[in-house]
Amino acid sequence: MNAKPIKPLAAAVAAALSCPALAAQPDAKVLDTVVVAASRSATQVEEMPLHTTVVSREDIDKSPAQTLDQLLRNVPGMNFAGIPAAITDPTGHQTRMRGLGNAKVLVLLDGVPIHDPFYLTTQWFKVPLSNIERVEIVRGGNSSLWGNMAAAGVVNIVSRRPRDNGGEVTLGVGTQGTTTLALSKNFVAAEALTFNLSVDNYRTDGYQTTLTEYRWRSPQKSAATADDSNIQLAAFFKPGADIDGYLRLGYHIQDQDLGYRRSNNLQRNPDIAGALTRRFDDGSSLAANAWAQYVRFEKYNGSSCYLVAANDCRNSNSSTLVAANAAKPVVQFYSQYGALRYREQGGSLVYAATFASRWTGYQLGVDYRHLSATDAEQFYSNPGSAASPQGKFNSSSWGEAQQTFAGLFVQTRIMPIDSLELTFSGRYDSWRNADRVGTRTTAAGVTAGGAVPNSDKSSFNPSLAARYELNAETALRAVAYKAFRAPGFNNTTRTFGTFTSTTIANPDLGPERLTGWEIGADYRGRDLALSATGFIYRIKDMIATYTVNANAAAPALVQTLCGPVVVAKFSNCSNASSVKYYTNDQDGQSHGIELTGRWRYRDDLSFDVAYTHTESYLTRRGALVTDPLGVQIVGLPKDVASLGATWRPVARLRTYAELRYIGPLMVDTTSLGSALRARQGGNTVVNVSVSYAWDAATDVFLSASNLLDHRYSENGYIYNQPYNRTLSSPLAVVAGLKLRF
Repeated sequence: MNAKPIKPLAAAVAAALSCPALAAQPDAKVLDTVVVAASRSATQVEEMPLHTTVVSREDIDKSPAQTLDQLLRNVPGMNFAGIPAAITDPTGHQTRMRGLGNAKVLVLLDGVPIHDPFYLTTQWFKVPLSNIERVEIVRGGNSSLWGNMAAAGVVNIVSRRPRDNGGEVTLGVGTQGTTTLALSKNFVAAEALTFNLSVDNYRTDGYQTTLTEYRWRSPQKSAATADDSNIQLAAFFKPGADIDGYLRLGYHIQDQDLGYRRSNNLQRNPDIAGALTRRFDDGSSLAANAWAQYVRFEKYNGSSCYLVAANDCRNSNSSTLVAANAAKPVVQFYSQYGALRYREQGGSLVYAATFASRWTGYQLGVDYRHLSATDAEQFYSNPGSAASPQGKFNSSSWGEAQQTFAGLFVQTRIMPIDSLELTFSGRYDSWRNADRVGTRTTAAGVTAGGAVPNSDKSSFNPSLAARYELNAETALRAVAYKAFRAPGFNNTTRTFGTFTSTTIANPDLGPERLTGWEIGADYRGRDLALSATGFIYRIKDMIATYTVNANAAAPALVQTLCGPVVVAKFSNCSNASSVKYYTNDQDGQSHGIELTGRWRYRDDLSFDVAYTHTESYLTRRGALVTDPLGVQIVGLPKDVASLGATWRPVARLRTYAELRYIGPLMVDTTSLGSALRARQGGNTVVNVSVSYAWDAATDVFLSASNLLDHRYSENGYIYNQPYNRTLSSPLAVVAGLKLRF
């Protein structure tokens, strides 16, 4: 079933080819040589056996994107939706790569994870674009080096380093009430000691994600807003020629209002990180780092409804809501309040040695990470009257747990012949889940649950890579690997939902395990760079939810928390005949191709092109899991393409634009019957930017995302509930200036 006609990819490519002044794909510059820190072996980008992209500082400066997630949206293989993370609930935003999501991409800041320790989502608000030197994107299973969450790939963000006593101020003002302000000041205390102080704020009033014709179903719902602030002090020291390091202190605030007066996410997050590297005369080195963070998260899930009658307040998902109800009084309330507190501490130690022989060197490392969390949730029913706008207390849940990860890895490289390099790596990880408690309390005061037994799990993940140089410009590469993703607190500790709809945490979940292969070829000439990669992932024991029916054999924890089945209902969890529960009852596969190219036609004009084809689907499911087998997962287009150019007509002026084609995608595969599927057609989006160097210290810039104000979406939704379709970003214009002092 088609929601609208599908635009063929060929038409989009032909349109793009007719507009050679459009689009620039962030990727490694043709002539740049960059050492990729995410390789853990100081490997240059052109020698990486895995498909690797480096987004440079120049790419960041010319991009129309205002946040890092939207900048990375254009990197081939990344699968970000068009709704910015800043106005998305952080508990549900996914960093996806090659068709895989849900905490399978490890994101690092200078080698330190920047993930929410509870939900395993990425803390994008902590990294303003102004403070980034470059971003390294390494696709493919990296658990043999990085362990947990590096199943689909690794993103490493490299911070800018102070080089003098200078400073920089960036100010931007745009549509949707968007403002950006970033201040950075360097201090050189001595040749061996420098400091950087950075302060930034990003604010936006957002936009209405609901289609105009369905807004009546969500009364008084406004656009989501965001107000993100960071302050950071970093010290960089080099007491000797063979030793250097840094220490960074930060405080971060994310403040979101997600459409309702009583809907708010507020995070306060202090953190600290440091690193030290010692190099020895024999070509070896020892590097250590450590970090810690504390997150205080206050979460209100807001809603609204039409008060049709006493104790009958109907919201957008009510099956009895009709247009005539829109004349009734509106009540805004919060349906859930969560108080979450979690801590993370970690560190790593890596010894590296290099040799002038066929055995070129090795790295040996150990990583440690400890997480602890508490989660207190309260749930409320719809209001019964306007005099009592906050609904009645429905139920509450409490969860707490600790996780400790330890990993030991080794990586070695040999060259059996001059043109062939082999890289072997392997890592053993173990983790312990301890001090776990899970309870649920009903409105009647009945508490069920309690302590959950400790558990220990482990995983070994090897990798073998080969890179063969055909000549000075052309190389072939191939990699095989295993990777894993351990379940987080959100799946194992957090029981949530009202008495009408409850999801039970499963502390017995096992890890998701991936086996992958890829082959590729790279050409890197003086003015032309081309890359082609084919990959296949097979992933087992994927985490999913399924419905436990009262007449089925419920898992032991469901019986403990929800009590006995009375009149075909779960007496402590649901007045319906079912609850939801997490499981490992899914296997899946993702495979595809990635093609990229960059051509420097002249010194003032360069072109970029990228194309990806990704197929991702289930290959096994449990009896109670409803997703179909062999069907593309919802919200993931098989085809994505971009084409464009960067042009400098004069030395001071830089123009940049990008044309992005998002192919047809499935929006619903489960609610239309076993033989019917709903999908939508493709969409093309144009983004542009212009910057002008007013003088040596001042740049002015103007950018526009979705220049043609195309209305489109990239999410799945139940086909007969189009009011749950969410729109990607409309036209957004930002103007500003950058001052250096």
